[in-house]
Amino acid sequence: MQIEPAKSETAALNKLDLPISGMSCASCVTRIEKGLSKVPGVVGAKVNFALEKATIEYDSIAANPSDLVRTLKELGYEARTKKVILPVLGMSCASCVDRVQSALNTTPGVIEATVNFATEKASIEYIPNLVKIKEFAKATAAIGYTLVEDEEEQLVGKEAQARQIEFQQLKNKFLIGLLLVAPLFLLVHWDKLGLSAILPFSGQANFMLQLLLQTPVQFWVGWQFYKGAVAAARHRTSDMNTLIAVGTSAAYLYS
Repeated sequence: MQIEPAKSETAALNKLDLPISGMSCASCVTRIEKGLSKVPGVVGAKVNFALEKATIEYDSIAANPSDLVRTLKELGYEARTKKVILPVLGMSCASCVDRVQSALNTTPGVIEATVNFATEKASIEYIPNLVKIKEFAKATAAIGYTLVEDEEEQLVGKEAQARQIEFQQLKNKFLIGLLLVAPLFLLVHWDKLGLSAILPFSGQANFMLQLLLQTPVQFWVGWQFYKGAVAAARHRTSDMNTLIAVGTSAAYLYS
């Protein structure tokens, strides 16, 4: 869905569907809606947890998409945006930079565009599902300049690659955690399983082995939960990350 001006006699209202990553529970929805609603110029904000997106209605004079993305980052979440640097041909002075920059920034779906006259390149942050690179070229061509399009398939490939890397990292953490927890279970029930008759060792040695096995599971495998809890704490709130981090930390320290 593209940014569409809404009918209003007092303000130029725009509506933006902004993809969001990092939400883990219903409290995230409430926090994002409250945070976005406090941005000057925002009339309303609704977050769909299932679709992982926020629908925001705002006054385009008082606010712009970059304000909304910045607010999301301050709240501890990320807008799913892309950033490309593309060559621009035909610029001859500073006013050319202003014209190209203005044309790109007013293209629906663009979060922020800056043009460097010295390098003759435009840095564009945008929402991929709202605008394509070819539309940047059309916007600059309409005012007499040429934007050299990159291969968009490469961008899609990079996104897929990044998601694959993230999945692989989580998979590796799960498998390593599983390998560490399996012997930990045996150590906890060492005597009950009759293993002390095969390999006897003191309770202190058993405890130290449990500690060595559990510590990386707690702090390396579970690091993402601590990271999320800290981000929530910075904004004086809590979420499922906080619950998991506090609960597992209490169990770890108590044991």
